[in-house]
Amino acid sequence: MLVRILVVLCAAVAVRALGAQQSDGVSAAAQNAIGAIRKGDFTKARQLLEAEARRSPDNVEIWNLLGIARTELHETAGAKSAFERGLKLAPNSLSLNENAGLLFFREADYSTAKKYLSKAVELGSRNPGARFSLAASRLRTGEWAQALEELKLLEGQLGESSGYWEERGRAELSVDPVIAEADFTRALELTPYSVAALNGAASAAERQGLDEKALAYLIRAKQVNPDDVPTLTHLGAVCIRRDLGLDAKDALEKAHAAEPSDNTVLFLLARANISLQNWQRAADLLTEFIRRVPQSASAYYAIGWVNLRLNKRDEARTDLEKCLKLQPDLADAGVELAQLEWEDGQTQKAEGEVKTALGTDPKNAKGNQLMGDLLLRKGQFDEAQLFMEKAVEADPKSSAAHYKLATILSRKHETERASRERALATTLAEEMKKESKTQLRLVLPDTGPVQ
Repeated sequence: MLVRILVVLCAAVAVRALGAQQSDGVSAAAQNAIGAIRKGDFTKARQLLEAEARRSPDNVEIWNLLGIARTELHETAGAKSAFERGLKLAPNSLSLNENAGLLFFREADYSTAKKYLSKAVELGSRNPGARFSLAASRLRTGEWAQALEELKLLEGQLGESSGYWEERGRAELSVDPVIAEADFTRALELTPYSVAALNGAASAAERQGLDEKALAYLIRAKQVNPDDVPTLTHLGAVCIRRDLGLDAKDALEKAHAAEPSDNTVLFLLARANISLQNWQRAADLLTEFIRRVPQSASAYYAIGWVNLRLNKRDEARTDLEKCLKLQPDLADAGVELAQLEWEDGQTQKAEGEVKTALGTDPKNAKGNQLMGDLLLRKGQFDEAQLFMEKAVEADPKSSAAHYKLATILSRKHETERASRERALATTLAEEMKKESKTQLRLVLPDTGPVQ
C-alpha cells in the first residue's frame, strides 16, 4: 500500500510540473491529457498522448505522461516503452528516472528499479517515494546495509506509515532481530491487523530463538487472514520445528490447496507428513517435488530416508547416492548410506562411507554411533568407546547410543558405569515411546477472522 501511494504521488508531481509549463508552450493536447489524468480518466489521457507522441516524437514530457497514463491502466509493457523512449531523449530527466524506477519496482524487477532510482537520487531527487523504493530495491538485491542506512534517513518523512516500519524491520532482521521486532511492533501500532508485520515480527522472534512467541504472532496473522498462503507456510514451518505435526499438516494442506504450484509449500508438507510418520504420503509428495526440482539434494536425502522406513532399500540406496552426487558434503546422507551398507554386510564399504561423513561433520551423532558399532564388532573397545561417547555428547537423548555405550563398558568390565548407562537408555526409550504416541496440538482461541 505504501509503495502504491508513493507511485501515485510521483505521478502527481510529474503532472503538476508539466501543467505549470502551460505558459511556456505545452501543447493544447498535452494540457487536455493532463486534465484527464487529474480527473482519473487515464484512457482518454493515453489516447491524447499517443496522438501527440506521433506528432511530436521528440517531446520528452509527452513520453513521461504517456508512461504515467499507461502505468495507471496497468499496461506495463507500454509504460516501460514510453519511459524508455523518453530516457533515450533525456537520460538525465529526474522525473523520467523516478517514474521508470517506480514502475520496475512495482513489477518486482528490483535490479532495474535500482538503476533508475539511483540515477534519480544522483540527479537530486528528494522524493520520499523514489528514495524509499530505492532502499527497498537495495534490500531485495542484497545491499541490506545501505538499504538500512537509507531507510533510517526517511524516518522523518515516512515514520507515520506502517509500511515504512515493515520495510525497516526487514532490513534490521539480519542485523539485530530485537530491533527488527521493535520495528514490526511499531508497524502494528499503526496498523494492528497487518499480516506482513505479524509475519515479520514472527521471523524476528525466531531469530531470537523464541518460537513460542513466533507462534503467537502467526496465530494472530492467521486470525486476520485465514487463507493467506505465506502465513500458512510460515506457521507450518514453525510447527514442524516445534513438533506440532498435526497443526503443521493442517496449515500446509490448506496452503497447498490454495497454491499447488508452490514448491516450498510442497516440500514442507512432505516434512509435516514425515513428522507424523505418514511415510507413503510423504514419499508421494517428495516424488512430485523431485519431478519439479530434480537437482535438490535435500529432497533426495529426504525420500531416501522415507524409503528406508517403507523398507524400499534399493530405492533408498539410489536416492541417497543421487543426493551425495549432488551434494557430497551432506553428512547425514552419507551416514544413512553407510548404515545401509553395514546392514547389508558391506562392512568395509560402510566404514569408508562413515569416515567420509565424519570428515565433513565430526559431531554427527548417528555417524559417531555407527563408527562405534563398527569398531565394537572388530573388538577395538577403547576406540569404539571414544566414538560412542561422542555420539552421546552430540545427542544426549539417544537411547540407542547410551545402550551401545553400556555394551562397550560391559565388555571392558566397567560394570557400575555400564549399569548407569543401561538404566538411562531404558528411561530415554520409555520417554520416546510416550512422546511418539502423543500428538501435540496448538490451543487456539475460538474466534473467526478479524474484521
